[in-house]
Amino acid sequence: MITCADDLLKAKKQGNKRLFGSRVRVNVGTSTCCLAKGAELTYNALAYGIKSGNINAELVKVGCNGMCWAEPVVEVHQPGKPKIIYGKITEKEVPRLLEAIAKNEVLADMAVARVDSEDHILVGSIDYATDGASPGHPVAKIEATDFAKTQHKVILRNAGSIDPENIDEYIARGGYFALAKALGMKPEKIVQEVTESGLRGRGGAGFPAGVKWRMCREAAGDVKYLICNVSEGEPGIGMHRSFLESDPHAVVEGLIIGGFAIGARTAYIYVRDNYRVALQRITKAVSDAREAGLLGADILKSGFCMDIIVKEGGGRYVCGEETALIACIEGNIGEPRQRPPFPTNCGLFGKPTCINNVETWANIPVIIEKGAAWYGAIGSAKSKGTKVLSLAGNISRPGMIEVDMGTKISKIIDVIGGGIPGGKKLKGIQPGGPSGGVLPASMAKLTIDYDELAAAGSMLGSGGMVIMDDSNDMVKLARYFTDFFVNESCGKCVPCREGVCRVRDMLDELIAGRSDKSVLKHFTAMAAPITKACACALGKTAMVPVTSTMKHFRGDYDSYLQ
Repeated sequence: MITCADDLLKAKKQGNKRLFGSRVRVNVGTSTCCLAKGAELTYNALAYGIKSGNINAELVKVGCNGMCWAEPVVEVHQPGKPKIIYGKITEKEVPRLLEAIAKNEVLADMAVARVDSEDHILVGSIDYATDGASPGHPVAKIEATDFAKTQHKVILRNAGSIDPENIDEYIARGGYFALAKALGMKPEKIVQEVTESGLRGRGGAGFPAGVKWRMCREAAGDVKYLICNVSEGEPGIGMHRSFLESDPHAVVEGLIIGGFAIGARTAYIYVRDNYRVALQRITKAVSDAREAGLLGADILKSGFCMDIIVKEGGGRYVCGEETALIACIEGNIGEPRQRPPFPTNCGLFGKPTCINNVETWANIPVIIEKGAAWYGAIGSAKSKGTKVLSLAGNISRPGMIEVDMGTKISKIIDVIGGGIPGGKKLKGIQPGGPSGGVLPASMAKLTIDYDELAAAGSMLGSGGMVIMDDSNDMVKLARYFTDFFVNESCGKCVPCREGVCRVRDMLDELIAGRSDKSVLKHFTAMAAPITKACACALGKTAMVPVTSTMKHFRGDYDSYLQ
């Protein structure tokens, strides 16, 4: 049981023994993206080889380190030497890798990068190569690689490095010390810190998190709830799933701090039912935190009591809308309702409820530990902190990345992502899922900023960045996303249920070559009533894929007209 700061320090020591033991530590990325590339086969082959070869090594399942382009990823840390990150280690490459581990050698041709030291946000400098790395080392430092040098790992500080199912390893990296600090503060001061940090909710329009917290705290009533929304469902987006699979305790800690600040004693984590690995790991994290005494009664002898309930959701995209999400948790059909009243006044079971997504809650321990001023110094004028992005599509290095707010999209594509493969050219950028529409290549000069993207007619949303090259047909793309909205609609609103279906049919007619230019006027005419009359953001943004591609890629539409 962890009941005080001394107990946290003991757990930290235990975690450090695992992270920096006397044996070789071999980390295998086992998030869903990794498993899809055969990581389970790689792990099993390593386990068999280590045992049969009597190799003095500890094999650990970790989350995603963001290098999805190099999966399956295996990290090898020989005590006192640099940590080596190997890429594309299938089961066929395992015997050669194990031979190198046994001989204390490095396979430079299979290595992606090496880590000599790490400037960890919460625990300071971590030295992996305690005896120093040779200047002539054959593997490049990770900070010198294009993929990593412009990233800023704040939220993803532990992803791919710790065992997500071991609470001691999370504590060793500074976990739950922010909770201990928060429980010694006045709740109002915590809300003030979150407000002054400038943190905006990492989804939708980026509503200020501190404002939402204050509204919920000041709402009438003794019973209040928190909800962590893990219902991302847009094509090309999966960073919330990957993060929950990589560092679930960061979300648990953020929720406990939020509960203490707002006055809530129960929190729900609503997870899509097809996020099987994420469900398993967040459920274990909650159970382990409860067993350790960090959830339940009298947390850290503070007198504060709280519990977290993991709720398995049905998986529909519309259930990510907060009122539909509330309906699902209550056991009702996942349909949005009109607002006001807003959830901060009348939410779950009719009580004041604060809803934020995974990334928002994961920011809280950092803000409390480092302070609002430190956090507010990162990012742009009105969008503070960093942003986790799911970089996907026609890009050389897809992955889960984290950059400062205010970073240019062009830098993300050309430097971190390695540009467009196959000698093709950039054509379009979808910065915020289907609801954000598609921007032309000329707008790659825009930055990762809520207001700047909104002014350009797009949105940052939760941060799914899909890159498209000049082989993409934007009419077919618009049809694909319109069909997505049709299938994900709850059917409650007529403009969404009927109007978007009709738009999809019109796109089918256009692609079949049976439409003249009047169809473009019909698209424009239908956009206004669908956008204005629908109850939730799904319907209100369902026309964005069509209107944005019509605006920026008119030539693609003209090529189909009769």
